[in-house]
Amino acid sequence: MSRKLFAVVGDPVSHSLSPLIHNRWIGEAGLEAHYSAIHLQSANAAADIRALSADYSGLNITLPHKIAALQAAATASAEARAIGAANTLVRQDDSTWVAHNTDVAGFLTALTVAIGSQRQGLRVVMIGAGGAARAAVAALAASGASLAIVNRSLANAGTLAADLAPGADIADLAQLPALAEGADIVINSASLGHAGASLPALPAGKGRPFLDLSYGKAAAQTLESAAASGWTPHDGLPMLVGQAAAAFHIWFGISPDEAGALRACREAVAARA
Repeated sequence: MSRKLFAVVGDPVSHSLSPLIHNRWIGEAGLEAHYSAIHLQSANAAADIRALSADYSGLNITLPHKIAALQAAATASAEARAIGAANTLVRQDDSTWVAHNTDVAGFLTALTVAIGSQRQGLRVVMIGAGGAARAAVAALAASGASLAIVNRSLANAGTLAADLAPGADIADLAQLPALAEGADIVINSASLGHAGASLPALPAGKGRPFLDLSYGKAAAQTLESAAASGWTPHDGLPMLVGQAAAAFHIWFGISPDEAGALRACREAVAARA
């Protein structure tokens, strides 16, 4: 049996812990497979992702290519189509991709870590309007949360609201402090840490949760700033592991050891710090 190849595709991607997670699970299951990282800088990402089906049996997609991944697929799950972004691809027998979105499952894992299982009537400020935000907003809107979407581009925030949460408020980053005053949780999905940018100062958190959907160096500045303002910081590692587990199940039909993978990720992040 030839070894099947899997990978995470993104820009940047060298920081990704996805190879650590999936190769750990592949080893535990005794599978003939290998998982790597592909750095893709492309003016035509959809075509490049489509071409990878010649060699790869499955892909995870991270920023900024989640919308391109959906475009690269021949078919898609109802959830991926509704969200308008895909983070998991599986190759079919005709070498075309089927797109899935496991970010919703991963996000709900991270949200439960941050606030517990009670989500009805939650007042949420969401920072960012990219692929991860689309999955999170879809999940939050379905649970009846009250949403404000804050983004550098008001147009992109408005598109996200219109597509997935028509009742949501939209605002630019300058309005974040005022909106955060009344929030039960603030969630950052923007890739500020990758670009070296920062958020406006938050109001006093009084112990409320602040969830950054990134992890490691990319999330360090926003989480440190939130903690300094009295918010309880949570990173995106539970989301990373949760979405990875859902993808692994799609590829192999196996439910892997999430707790062990999360511990390994925490150790890896600590070693890098």
